[in-house]
Amino acid sequence: MAVSASSTPDFDVYVPENIVEPGEETTLELEIRNGASVEEGGDDVGETPTTEARDVTVTLDGGDGPVNVKSNETPMRTMSAQSMSSETFTVAVDEDAQAGSYDVDVEIEYTYTSSSGSERSTTDTETIEVVVEDQARFDAETVSSDLVVGERGVVEFDLTNIGVENASNAVVQFSSPDQNVQTIDPTVEESELQTAGSEEYVGDWGINETVTAKAAMEVDNDALARTYPVSVQVQFQDENGTDRTARSTRVGVPTSHEQTFNFENVSSSLYVGEDGAVKGELYNEGPHPVDGVVLVVDDGDDQFIPTVSDGIGSGSNVYPRETQYAVGTLKPGESTPFEFRIGVGSEAEPGPRIMEVDVRYQNTHGDIQMIGDPLDITLDVEPERDEFDIEPVETTFEPGENNEIELVITNEKDETLTDIEAKPFTNAPLDSGDDEGFVPVLEPGESASMVFDVSVDDDAASQTYPLRMDFRYDDERSNSQLTDTYRIPIDVEQDDSRSISVVALAILFGSISVIAVVAWRFQDKLPLPSSLATVLNRESETQEDPDQRSTATSPDDEHTPDPPSDDGESVLEFDEGSDGAETTQSQSKRDTEH
Repeated sequence: MAVSASSTPDFDVYVPENIVEPGEETTLELEIRNGASVEEGGDDVGETPTTEARDVTVTLDGGDGPVNVKSNETPMRTMSAQSMSSETFTVAVDEDAQAGSYDVDVEIEYTYTSSSGSERSTTDTETIEVVVEDQARFDAETVSSDLVVGERGVVEFDLTNIGVENASNAVVQFSSPDQNVQTIDPTVEESELQTAGSEEYVGDWGINETVTAKAAMEVDNDALARTYPVSVQVQFQDENGTDRTARSTRVGVPTSHEQTFNFENVSSSLYVGEDGAVKGELYNEGPHPVDGVVLVVDDGDDQFIPTVSDGIGSGSNVYPRETQYAVGTLKPGESTPFEFRIGVGSEAEPGPRIMEVDVRYQNTHGDIQMIGDPLDITLDVEPERDEFDIEPVETTFEPGENNEIELVITNEKDETLTDIEAKPFTNAPLDSGDDEGFVPVLEPGESASMVFDVSVDDDAASQTYPLRMDFRYDDERSNSQLTDTYRIPIDVEQDDSRSISVVALAILFGSISVIAVVAWRFQDKLPLPSSLATVLNRESETQEDPDQRSTATSPDDEHTPDPPSDDGESVLEFDEGSDGAETTQSQSKRDTEH
């Protein structure tokens, strides 16, 4: 087999882009070609070509120059004659590297088959040229960032020309390799965002000069609050007017957590069938001050507030009278009060409710933002209550009495009531005629007195009767309302003290009369104590005719005339010698002496 003089592997190395900058870490792409050739006819079938290089390894050595090789060894595939392969190596250039050309050795170690059929290993050394250019170079650092998760913001950078020549017509470009952060184009809104974007024109830029550039960026809603990488690259013209692009500089940009709010000191006064209020304070948890804060109640298309048990989407007959409340400006850590008027339908059930509230605000750039998820406020709906508390002053009457009744009316609602009209209604035995009461205005918790004429029939029984009454009034929205019927107990009682006195006196005088008659008729038969005889004689003298009393007590008469008898009873006679006659005569004598 005949072979030419170039029948063994022969390598050539090329560097398409060999220009680097001081302080730069970059990659060099090397093109490696096996330049061996074979005469026509080539190798016999089944024999290994002598031009084939196997187990190829490429190593870079920067020597003592300013170009330092970071990845200096790379294994390669088997290379046949006239084949080419591209390999990439990382190099770093010293910051103080002087402009100029520097040699870097490329050592290629491989194994091949000689013409005698033996295996041989050898190393070829090639040299490439790396050019360090003196031109403008730039460094960057983050000055400030107001980026907030879910919002647009501005990042401010300080950029310095640390190269060895001036730059002109310089343009700074910004980008982020992280998909959670995007640069945005300038806006036409009246905010700082209209002067910032994904790039900024600087113009002439001298050596060691520092300029400030701003980039407008947006952070996704689901991003984390952390530091994100941002690349800064400068395009410019050198002193010869040649367009250049400086190596990019990467800096970190911090982002804050999303703007958040919370509710504090929340209270509600809600009752079935009436309007009430929910009050509290909105607290700015930061991270930034906000302006134009507005609370927006999410009442839905059907104006409902979800219940706690049923969750969102269940109507509850509870609805806001207003759907917005303007708060204004809030600094971080600051709170401000709010109040919503809430209506509760008469068909509503008592129990807790959830009111969803969105917070709309303007950030530091004037952008109108809305918090991601609405805030929840728990409302407690109390059972239905009376509009008024009625306290009667005196409600006791006697049968046949006509008198006034005083009622103290207290406003139990949480709103001012006006034009309050009270109308009593009665059934027998009570009557109030066409009497009515009126109070012009009652503040919440305020009381007023009303007086009504009430009469009770003469034949009314002693018991409690209801005085029915309802009220008509105007609420704070000037809507006329009518209350349910109130019942005031009226007690009808007999005056038993007078009746007991008359009966007692009748019994007493009746008893005395009976005793007197019995004693008079049986005074000759029955011995009586002197004290009782005195009382009976005095009673008898009071009832007898004066002439008869004189005749009966005369000592000349031997017999007392018989008293008339209508019932046929025998008439009792007085015996002069009896104790009764002596008692009578003694009594007559005491009477004469007196």
